[in-house]
Amino acid sequence: MEQCNLSSNSPYFQEAITTFIEGDVLYKAMLDSIYTATNEILIESYIFELDVIGKQFIEALNHKAKQGVVIKLHLDAVGSHKRAKGEQFEQLLDANITLKWFNRWRWQNPLQFNVRNHRKLLLIDRKSVFFGGFNIQKDNSKHHFGKTRWRDSHLKIDSDIVELFCRYFDDLWHKRRQTYLGNFDGLDLIPNLSINCRYLLRCRLNQLIESAESQLLCTTPYFLPDEFLIKALIKAAQRGVDVQLLVPYQSDHQLINVLAEKYYTRLIQAGINIYAYLPRLLHAKTLVIDNKMVMIGSANMDYRSLFINHELMCLFKSKTLAQEMTQCFVIDKLDAKQITAKTKYMIKQWWLWRPLAALLKHWL
Repeated sequence: MEQCNLSSNSPYFQEAITTFIEGDVLYKAMLDSIYTATNEILIESYIFELDVIGKQFIEALNHKAKQGVVIKLHLDAVGSHKRAKGEQFEQLLDANITLKWFNRWRWQNPLQFNVRNHRKLLLIDRKSVFFGGFNIQKDNSKHHFGKTRWRDSHLKIDSDIVELFCRYFDDLWHKRRQTYLGNFDGLDLIPNLSINCRYLLRCRLNQLIESAESQLLCTTPYFLPDEFLIKALIKAAQRGVDVQLLVPYQSDHQLINVLAEKYYTRLIQAGINIYAYLPRLLHAKTLVIDNKMVMIGSANMDYRSLFINHELMCLFKSKTLAQEMTQCFVIDKLDAKQITAKTKYMIKQWWLWRPLAALLKHWL
């Protein structure tokens, strides 16, 4: 399954939602949309690599810039600058493209550098939006990276609600404090931090976990939540909710591997089933609640996403989308092994990493 067109059960969505789990299919759709843009293209990305995929996007953006389309590119100064070799990246862009690097290093405020923009958005003419977990890089491409490409999830929406995404883009672009804009016709677009609530995403996740009646299916590449959410998941399992967690068998961050055993042991003892995805790096961030609601976006289930970085998650009330994401979860489980109390992880220098991980877990 590479792509599915979904018509939401909600009357608010008059056009299809398109899901993507393959990078090659997603990037083609994104590039096709860029080439059809007539007024404006807005992009946020944590990683924008200067590789074969990134250069395809630069070529498309330059082409549209020469046609007079307004283009704003907001890239994270850590995620993209070091990979794309910032100065070289800027030289490749047409002069009519406005590029901003989010949170470059400043001696005047060094702690602020820890705050990153982890969101992934492509907005076309304020009518279409692509969002989710995919960065712009060849690591997600089967054609260019091979069978070990990253496993991720993304959505495209064509609807009036796209203006809501644009509002969040504009706020961060102009360095305005994020304001939670509320529900919009049955769709809830949730930043992790806002003027309204310092822990907005964490609180909303807790509400969803507490409201679950039958099943919670959570896919996340980094599972380092705070005690508040750990207890909420345990309570859900204890009241009979089928809680399942899909995580990578080996994370791309060594410290996260070290902390995994501590968290997983508690959850397994509470009756939560945890599955480790084996074939490739798992990067998708989805939550399915009672087969009727889906949350998807850029946030991991970890401290950085919940309390530090800028993130954007979208909550849908759609049985059709929930069934689709449930099917993805079931298929991914076929390539996973269930974690037990006896599962061992290949971690080098355990005696050194473990105390370091415990010390830095709020910053990972």
